[in-house]
Amino acid sequence: MILQALTEYYHRKKDQLARIGFEEKEIPFLIVIAKDGRFVQLTDTRDRGEGDKLRAQMFIVPQGKGRSGGKSYETAYPLWDHFGYVIGQPKVDRPDSEPSEKDALMASRQHVAFIRKVEQIHDEIPDDRGVSAVLKFLSNESEKEKVRASSEWQEVLKIKGCNLSFKLADEPFLICQSPAVQQWVASSLEGEAKMGICLVTGEKRPVARLHSVVKGVWGAQVAGASFVSFNFDAFESRNRSQGDNSPVSEQAVFEYSTALNYLLRTDCPSRFQMGETSVVCWSQQQSDLETAVPLLFSDAPKDDPDRDAKTVKALYDSLHSGAYSTPDSQQPFYVLGLAPNASRIAVRFWHSGTVAEFAERLGQWINDTEIVKPGEREYPSVKALLRSTALLGKDENMPPHLVGETVRAVLSGLPLPASALQAVIKRIKAEKGSVSFYRAALIKACLNRQARSNRQPEKELSVSHNPSEKRIGYRLGSLFAVLEKLQQDANPGLNATIRDRYYSSASCTPRSVFGTLMRLHTHHLKKLENPSWRNAAQRRISDIISDIGEFPAQLNLEDQGLFAIGYYHQRQALYTKKETIVAEGETA
Repeated sequence: MILQALTEYYHRKKDQLARIGFEEKEIPFLIVIAKDGRFVQLTDTRDRGEGDKLRAQMFIVPQGKGRSGGKSYETAYPLWDHFGYVIGQPKVDRPDSEPSEKDALMASRQHVAFIRKVEQIHDEIPDDRGVSAVLKFLSNESEKEKVRASSEWQEVLKIKGCNLSFKLADEPFLICQSPAVQQWVASSLEGEAKMGICLVTGEKRPVARLHSVVKGVWGAQVAGASFVSFNFDAFESRNRSQGDNSPVSEQAVFEYSTALNYLLRTDCPSRFQMGETSVVCWSQQQSDLETAVPLLFSDAPKDDPDRDAKTVKALYDSLHSGAYSTPDSQQPFYVLGLAPNASRIAVRFWHSGTVAEFAERLGQWINDTEIVKPGEREYPSVKALLRSTALLGKDENMPPHLVGETVRAVLSGLPLPASALQAVIKRIKAEKGSVSFYRAALIKACLNRQARSNRQPEKELSVSHNPSEKRIGYRLGSLFAVLEKLQQDANPGLNATIRDRYYSSASCTPRSVFGTLMRLHTHHLKKLENPSWRNAAQRRISDIISDIGEFPAQLNLEDQGLFAIGYYHQRQALYTKKETIVAEGETA
């Protein structure tokens, strides 16, 4: 199912992607030569990207075979490669430093392999003037020395494993892109591959022995990792080896791997990172949801912090306007989560459905996390919510399992994992009752989705303060907020409140704390000089405590979450009411 969906995406993007036998690569520098092999110039293809960082131009080049093992240096790519192969340049720590003997020997071997590769291509297409020019260039040491002596060469050495390729001075395309080379690549694919029924297409075609590597998964090998592979006897059966265990045609392998590499590129708007999980999403045809999903889960860019909020708001409005009830909304939509696993890639989750189904789930998530907040309405991303549960608010401190399970729950419309509620409550207690907007929104989502799962819609929490909410956790949290406000009014300029000292025990073992807090509140009432302030505070406390028969000895996890929401709601209500009461002349 995954491979089939990826091959469908390849055909949708066929005009933008490389065809079989080719791949897209960054080539920072081009060696421009004349038809007789003379060096003309070294061209820098880089341009300023995001944050003024230089980004090399992408070129469609013949696909290079994977290389590994002790003799990997013997595998050179057709008419392009890194500077060790192309020019025999060893890797160095700095442009002005000397290479080690080992690195110099390795570069020499790589360059010999590259020359042999060009000679092989020239033997098969002797009439191509570009290939002939490259061979003449490589056979002339003085011309190669001119490359090293050029002013741009120092920039080449600054790039680790810098890729180089060749271009004729009077041609607009690279030599490896010439019609003759393209024909050579196509003919080389017609090898002695074993025929079989492709599991993806159902057609009888040459079966791939090894699958192409996939790059762009955070934490995986830089050179790429296998998405489908059989590298141990234990994974093989009935005397089949490697790709024969799951026969996929070479054409399908190329298409799915090219599509996945395209989706995993850094600047892809359909890709986002959640902890160690790299997530990509796509639909059968163009859909706004492809770019809306990453914005809902990940952070906004620093240069446009309001981008995500605007996009998610547009998504939310479109859900209520019926934009996703059109016939196009029934097209398939996919979300794939990948994580590194040694030299392989592990599938963390895979969700498929229609555009309408995913849009509805995302709309429900927005509703679940919506909670009152001072100022402009905010649509927090899933990453921002989960970050509020982490030590110091850092991404690296978010538990990987929590991230994966939360993403899966949001996309599936299921309850959030219990560990999410545990994590946010633990962090609130650790920070002395700091119930922030993000933490309150996450708790509300946890409780509402659990209530819906239990078919108890009447237990879903409201966006703002709900005086009619009678559950004990909510009432106690509301009472705690009112008592804290009273303390602050009675002691202007107070640095620490009852929250700093009592929140944790009040939200877990109310009976052991609230007796003390109620005795303290009478002392605070006496310190209020204005009788109207005193009456307003007494009225708030009486309204809340009238529904509390007795303080319970303990609160379970759900009630602790309700305590946090009751506290947060009441704090926001007190802030809002303060402006109203001042206008009426009842308080200051």
